[in-house]
Amino acid sequence: METVEKDVVIIGAGIAGLATALALKRLGIKPLVLEKSDGLRGTGAAINFAPNAWLALDALGVSHKLASIYDPVKRLFVTNLRTGATQETSLAGKSENGSGSRYIHRKKLLETLADELPNDTIHFSSKIAAINSETHDALSPVIIHLADGTIVKAKVLIGCDGIHSTVARWLGLSEPLNAGRSAGLGLAVFPEGHGLNKEVRLFVDAGMRAGYVPLNDKEIYWFLVCNCSAEGWHFVTEKIIKTPSFSKSTKILVECVHYICRVI
Repeated sequence: METVEKDVVIIGAGIAGLATALALKRLGIKPLVLEKSDGLRGTGAAINFAPNAWLALDALGVSHKLASIYDPVKRLFVTNLRTGATQETSLAGKSENGSGSRYIHRKKLLETLADELPNDTIHFSSKIAAINSETHDALSPVIIHLADGTIVKAKVLIGCDGIHSTVARWLGLSEPLNAGRSAGLGLAVFPEGHGLNKEVRLFVDAGMRAGYVPLNDKEIYWFLVCNCSAEGWHFVTEKIIKTPSFSKSTKILVECVHYICRVI
């Protein structure tokens, strides 16, 4: 049975965990990141970085690697499904550097952050079996027991392990509450290109929000959030996933939204 001693241990190699690890590295602190999966997880499709979030990537020293791949979004169109009215908003020049918002692949962000860390920083397939401490003293090391029998002792433990956090349970924090909302998102891939402008299209109504935005010339990120029944949600996801072309998916997206409004 191996015992490892570290100053700082981070649980979770998602965006929060890797960003925290990189921030510590820039301060001269080398953390150990424990991730239960066998590699970086690409679930989540894409993520929107507003100008203030982009400044965080500037501080981490990685924004230039992503800016060369993902162009900023220039315009936002919001359609009210009850009235049919569409409002256009310019997103250009909303920050000091004029970057505006950028939508990027979640997995690409994770890979970019991970590439800035030393090779031995992230330990994959590290499933947490238990967490405890030798005493109740705040200065007492935290003892992390892994499923393979390894014991990791840490002076500082940082939990970045998501909504069902093992660290949160060890700290005695309450379980997450059900917000009564459902969400779905994904990527639509068009090998021959989709031919759309780089702009955000939103459809809104009471209790829901849906939309899409191109990430590049061949991929479109779509999302839907609603207060809906299970019947309404299954209808939405099945209709969007089975859509063969984007021109039809736009109409179906609106159709799904109207259906949700009828069942909530």
